[in-house]
Amino acid sequence: MVETLKKMDKKFLIFAVAIIMFPIVLVILLAIVRGCSNSKMTYTSYEKKMISATERYLKGKLPKEESGVKTISLSKLVDKGYIRSPKKALKDDSCEGSVTVRMNGSSIETNNGGFLNYTVDLKCKTYKTTHLIDKITEVVVTSESGLYKDGNEYIFRGNKVNNYINFYGINYRIMSTDEDGFIKLIKDSPEPSTRYWDNKYNVEVDSSYGKNIYKDSSILSYLLSDYQNSKRINKKAKQHMVAHDVCVGKRNSNDYSISKDLDCSEILENQIVSLINVSDYARASIDPNCTTTISKSCKNYNYLSNVSSSSWTTNSIKDNTYEVLFLSDGVQEIQNANTYNEYNVVIYIDGSEIYQGGRGTLSDPYILD
Repeated sequence: MVETLKKMDKKFLIFAVAIIMFPIVLVILLAIVRGCSNSKMTYTSYEKKMISATERYLKGKLPKEESGVKTISLSKLVDKGYIRSPKKALKDDSCEGSVTVRMNGSSIETNNGGFLNYTVDLKCKTYKTTHLIDKITEVVVTSESGLYKDGNEYIFRGNKVNNYINFYGINYRIMSTDEDGFIKLIKDSPEPSTRYWDNKYNVEVDSSYGKNIYKDSSILSYLLSDYQNSKRINKKAKQHMVAHDVCVGKRNSNDYSISKDLDCSEILENQIVSLINVSDYARASIDPNCTTTISKSCKNYNYLSNVSSSSWTTNSIKDNTYEVLFLSDGVQEIQNANTYNEYNVVIYIDGSEIYQGGRGTLSDPYILD
């Protein structure tokens, strides 16, 4: 009997303790849940939420024409209920921002009509989106190797420049940025196969010397073919490549100016891939004796001497219909268009891309992937 009572007392005690502890445990659990639900989101996480909200908002209303752009304000996304306000999500009521969506490569992509790229801009009292162009242009120099201000653009000059960027697993060098914030890249090594610039029959010489019109050239066809080859450039990379105007001006055979204006006397619009210009090479040198495009001094103090010492350019000769310009050991030379030569792919990306890391050095390049 005594044993039975002891067992009953023990059960009663356990039951009583459980009744007392239950509300305490419940309060603790509710506090944890409430704390989690009220926790502040990080700014970088919110930027990603802005992109996904824009994707939902623009469903069925996306840009369809090549280089088509739409910008959606953060306030509109909040008002339409596609994202929580910064005040609620970030505990910050000072934020404003937008998301820009761009159609890239639509005219030469027949499979899916192009690629959509989203870039974010978020500005708060204590936070601001760091764009790739912001990081690149942090340090501007007026002497020695580095990034120079040149009119409305910035260009890298010299041989000791931190302009490496790893773009979806492929190494490029940043050449310049333009007034619209687009960044010009050149592949750090030539393509594996040499190509002729063009090999059409030319009535002027009664031979297949080729024709020196860049927009109708074989080299441009090769570039577009390489672009469409997913083994060369994958779809995710294409999403970030922007169409840009390319300088394809012709030079007289004795025109040796390093001025960009000469190369840009003729423009081919909205090109997704291209080649280097004659002036690009010379302008990258900081040797004071590099005053013409035929000066061997232009190889000195010039990072491009390790990138495109022998490469086709987009430029050709005014004097006839079959000669084109290429860089031979860094010096402008003339050849028939049907000659075989190396070439380096040149592309543009939007400087509004979010900075992902890197210092621009060979061992720690900027990253975009």
